Amino acid sequence: GSAQEPKSEGWIQFQEFKSEVVYFLLTKGGNSDLPSAGFNVVNSIIGSGIIGLPYSMKEAGFPLGVLLLVVVAYITDYSIILLIKGGNLSGTNSYQELVNKSYGFIGYLILSTLQFFYPFIVFYSTVKHLVS
Repeated sequence: GSAQEPKSEGWIQFQEFKSEVVYFLLTKGGNSDLPSAGFNVVNSIIGSGIIGLPYSMKEAGFPLGVLLLVVVAYITDYSIILLIKGGNLSGTNSYQELVNKSYGFIGYLILSTLQFFYPFIVFYSTVKHLVS
């Protein structure tokens, strides 16, 4: 048979990370039923950002809009990887716990306040364009 090429260090690190994520997902599960979990996944993927996508493409132009969309997708993916690694290293199971462990109670309060007001800010920024 043919000799297999050795895997690069980056590939090995990716496989180890993938194994950690699968282990985390299988062992640290929540208490939602399958339909609720499925709805959350679909809701997260679609998100409220889809509402503003056509407007942003119109304003940026198609080529720049697509480029910005790809860049933001990459940054989002990298951020999620960092959050999962941070949660694994700190032994936390939620974003709120991670912030509390990283930034203390003041950081947790700031996060909670921002998460509370975020839907209202999005609603206002969407409605003000419709009203005016």
